[in-house]
Amino acid sequence: MSIVLKSKEGNTVSIKASVVPQISGNIQRMPIQLNNQLALQRKYRLADTLPKTVESSTIGLLIGSDYYNEIMSSERIKIQEGLYVIQSKFGWMISGRTKFNEGNNQESTMLILTHSSSNILQEFYQLAPIESPLQAPPNMEEFWKLETIGITSPDEKEDNSSVMKHFNDTVKKVNGRYQVTWPWRNEDAKLPENFELSLGRLKSLYKRIGASPELLQKYNSIIQDQLEKGIIEGIKEESEQGERRHYIPHHAILTPEKETTKIRIVYDASVKTKKSNLLLNECLHRGPVILEDLCGLIMRFRTKKIGMIADIEKAFLPVALQPKERDVTRFLWLKDVNKSPTEENIDIYRFTRVPFSIVSSPFLLGAVIKHHFSLRNNTTDTSKDIYVDNLITGAESKEEAQRLYCDTKEQFAEISMNLRDWNTNSKEINQHFPEQD
Repeated sequence: MSIVLKSKEGNTVSIKASVVPQISGNIQRMPIQLNNQLALQRKYRLADTLPKTVESSTIGLLIGSDYYNEIMSSERIKIQEGLYVIQSKFGWMISGRTKFNEGNNQESTMLILTHSSSNILQEFYQLAPIESPLQAPPNMEEFWKLETIGITSPDEKEDNSSVMKHFNDTVKKVNGRYQVTWPWRNEDAKLPENFELSLGRLKSLYKRIGASPELLQKYNSIIQDQLEKGIIEGIKEESEQGERRHYIPHHAILTPEKETTKIRIVYDASVKTKKSNLLLNECLHRGPVILEDLCGLIMRFRTKKIGMIADIEKAFLPVALQPKERDVTRFLWLKDVNKSPTEENIDIYRFTRVPFSIVSSPFLLGAVIKHHFSLRNNTTDTSKDIYVDNLITGAESKEEAQRLYCDTKEQFAEISMNLRDWNTNSKEINQHFPEQD
């Protein structure tokens, strides 16, 4: 809604405002004691009269920082300790802190005295449609949503509901591990294979690290370790094929350390060959954010005598992909790392687990943990203490801490997840943890 604000001098400011049922509850304007109050009012034409008694009113219009600089001037004059007059298009405004004139020591901070004429507010309410939210009961949730407008739209809510339904309908547990499917935006989306692009990226990667046999062997050892653990699998004739085939390029992230260089493999699911082509992350729903309220989680953590933290080892990889979903996670690697990449010297692999780099991965991890604990009746639900892949919890005693450690390890082991890097503020409890944890 567009509104024109008009000052006593005829200055106008046009703003665009959002209509909400209620901006805040009642606020109080307290009487204040000013030095030379009459002289001040004669010298500065105030935007509002000073209250003589305690007044209660509501806020009719809230102006944010997007229009603040158009209304307020940089001119500021100190009139007494902590209190200033600031020039604006609507007159001088009193801002700062001051003691009330009722003889007590209570202070008012960030006080701004300003004025809003009734005809502006009356026009504001008349412009609202008859079926507007102004006639509904106050709902602060709707007000705060304005702060994140565009993040959660009605369409996104509907999408998130369908994504959760699809997850619950398709998730299954096989051999102690949950298997999931990708939340596709469109089941008929034509995803390019990306074979030539992936081969080109592999050649670039080889040029970058091929000159260092040590880095090349480290890179290869990571892939071979994943192959041995069943995180990836080679493509063979008897491999179950999905409806789509898509190759994901990968590259190395190098982290220099004191005596060596740590290497990490990053898969790029946001790469495309042509502007018209789709990319994997565009074809998948991000899914609803399944995160505990961070403020509440930290507050619960701080109330415990013994704080306990841990993290899920390679958090995304324990979640398995159903066989028909794996072919969109294909990638290329060398048969012989001592030879340059050619079509004759490459092997084709694909992930059997959920890779970290896919846009849906955080959702699938959170959904699996929530789903698992929802099926465990009459047990301690530590899923409320998980933030992404971190456990942030605590106990009131050493005995409870040891019991919590054992129970939580067991609960996550049921879905092939390992909690490690345990630490507490208790030296005795830390000594209780096995070395591998």
